Amino acid sequence: MHDLAPLIHDLAIMLGVAGFVVLLFQRIHQPVVLGYLVAGMLVGPFTTSHRFITDVTNIKILSELGVIFLMFSLGLEFSFHKLTKVGFSALITGLFDVTLMILVGYGAGAVLGWSHNDRLFLGAALAISSTTIIFKAVNELGLKTKRFAEVIFGVLIVEDLLAILILVGLSTIIMTKNVTPKDMFIAAAKLLLVVGGWFLIGYSLVPALFRRLAHYISQETLTIISVALCLILVSIAAYFHYSTALGAFIMGSILAETVLVHRIEELIVPIRDIFGAIFFISVGMLINPSVIIGQWQTVIFIALVLIAGKVAVISIGTFLTGQSTKTAIRAGFGMAQIGEFSFIIATLGWSLNAINDQLYPIIVAVSSITTFTTPYMIRLSGKISETMERVLPQRMKYFLESYTAWVYRTQTESRKNPVPRSVTVRLFINGITVAIIFTLIDKLVFPQIYILLANKHQTKIVCEAISIILSSPFIWGMMFSYKFSPIPEYAKLKFNPAVSVVWLVTLMEITFLSVVYFHTWVTTAVLLILVIIFFAAAYRQLEKSYRWFELQLVKNINKQGKQSKFKELAPWDMHFVEIEVGDKSPFATKSLGECKIRERFGVNIVAIYRGHNSILAPRGEVRLYDNDKLIVLGNDDQIDRFKRKATMASSGLEKNGHLESFILKPILIGSDHPFLGKTIRDSGIREQLHGLVMGIERGNTRILNPSPDTVLEADDLLLVGGKQI
Repeated sequence: MHDLAPLIHDLAIMLGVAGFVVLLFQRIHQPVVLGYLVAGMLVGPFTTSHRFITDVTNIKILSELGVIFLMFSLGLEFSFHKLTKVGFSALITGLFDVTLMILVGYGAGAVLGWSHNDRLFLGAALAISSTTIIFKAVNELGLKTKRFAEVIFGVLIVEDLLAILILVGLSTIIMTKNVTPKDMFIAAAKLLLVVGGWFLIGYSLVPALFRRLAHYISQETLTIISVALCLILVSIAAYFHYSTALGAFIMGSILAETVLVHRIEELIVPIRDIFGAIFFISVGMLINPSVIIGQWQTVIFIALVLIAGKVAVISIGTFLTGQSTKTAIRAGFGMAQIGEFSFIIATLGWSLNAINDQLYPIIVAVSSITTFTTPYMIRLSGKISETMERVLPQRMKYFLESYTAWVYRTQTESRKNPVPRSVTVRLFINGITVAIIFTLIDKLVFPQIYILLANKHQTKIVCEAISIILSSPFIWGMMFSYKFSPIPEYAKLKFNPAVSVVWLVTLMEITFLSVVYFHTWVTTAVLLILVIIFFAAAYRQLEKSYRWFELQLVKNINKQGKQSKFKELAPWDMHFVEIEVGDKSPFATKSLGECKIRERFGVNIVAIYRGHNSILAPRGEVRLYDNDKLIVLGNDDQIDRFKRKATMASSGLEKNGHLESFILKPILIGSDHPFLGKTIRDSGIREQLHGLVMGIERGNTRILNPSPDTVLEADDLLLVGGKQI
């Protein structure tokens, strides 16, 4: 008989204890993640004198896989389109949060009388919330479809990216006693190049591959390929010294744009749950009750500073970017926690001998406390936000609502001129592609050609020429990025300054890359002259090559035609949910007019799917039947109330088959708009756009579910929901 491997013995104890504790926690209606943490404490090295777990090294590896699969699963549910949907809010809130929390942590360290380095690392550790723990808590509570949850996930991704820059900055400060803007610029440029390269290459190759495999691939093969792609990008991220969790998330978001994403999600769930459990148990094993007891005043002080700081900073930052007060408060309460990235930051300080030995266990203790409080904070946030709405003076509520409406109206008006954004996006994407090509030629091709030519100068000339030739379609795309957008009349000049800026940016990037990688000014000047001649001769062919590339990229991102284009309007807190009518629902067999769903619950039925048939923008005489799938538009509270009634005697699970085809679109009624002066009924919006007018924003007044006889006025902002408007 063979001896049992220590790892198997350890897993048996960890999962056995966790299973018992989690069952107990479910029985008393407590979050499962807390059960995992308690199980980790019970089998960890600090609770009893007996050592239950011996193969700590391999347990750490398995717990890292837990982080990887949790982030991969999050990426599958948080696709590129959702990233862009909360992009502005997430970016600004993330920057605001990280900057202020570093200052808050530094100030807390000063109050405790800590050294400069200890304060600095404490501030950095408090700045980054734990994506994995928050995702698990939100998922358990069934809140991941809520508006505030999507905002949280966007901010968390921004924080993870900023954490990489924080690590670079801290390393530079400790080793050189100084950090310069140049160092941070280089680190940010490298991060942008690498992460942008992952997205571009992934979106160019992966969705097309899965479209070819969709008709015959088996579940087993799909699981293997999905996990392999995840681990490949994780390995690449580790090679560049970036977060493995970031690599897993990006691959998940790439696969989220494929036609097989729903199958992949189902297959990954059991893998995620097993390794995720190991991760949370291992976090619980780090909790040392003696540290919490011995330095309880410090731990409690820092935990309170963290919770209060995160709630305030995230809430304010989210609100300033145009989210509603309720969404902002819930986002703030949901992110009052730190986790694995904070451990990494503390470990860096310890490895550089820059911090006190007690800082790491204190950060672990604070993380443990806030991990316990996270589910309760998320639950509490709903009640706090509702209470705030009740107790706020009417004048204050009017001011807050007017501000969020103003921010959204400003964003809506800016979309009326898409040219700058379109040109910037094309410059950015093509610029990254050109930089990737130059980098690959320098790293992979240069050494091989140098072996053949044995002359460094000649090798540089050849490699620079190869780089420019291979990247020429994308250089063309940069130079003529303005050609793909409608040019306003005022811009149709013989000499357009904007075009000159585009050409200048293109020239500067090519020159910069040539000098950095193959640095010889004379060669670069000569080659640029030859490039101009080459572009003049091959203009049409380059245009065809670039247009083919852009068409493929856009086709891969816009999976399944025009799906995933729905947007949410922050000031209204409204979003789409797909709900199935249960066989015991009081709405079954009744018409929409009889159900009075809009009047009773405030939600709108945008579409009804019945088998292979669909009814868009249904009228009052349409009847509902059990197993009908409804596309419902409303805010979180309205949807929850309606869902409890509609799904009676049914699973009540939200479906994903039809939801992504629906969008919310703002329509600004200008002085020359064809709808101006007409009633909603006479405008023909229902017939022309297969959509419903859900609300009108008129100045600082919002009209929810307006009457069909409402006359549309100049500067009205209509909220129209429907399918592919």
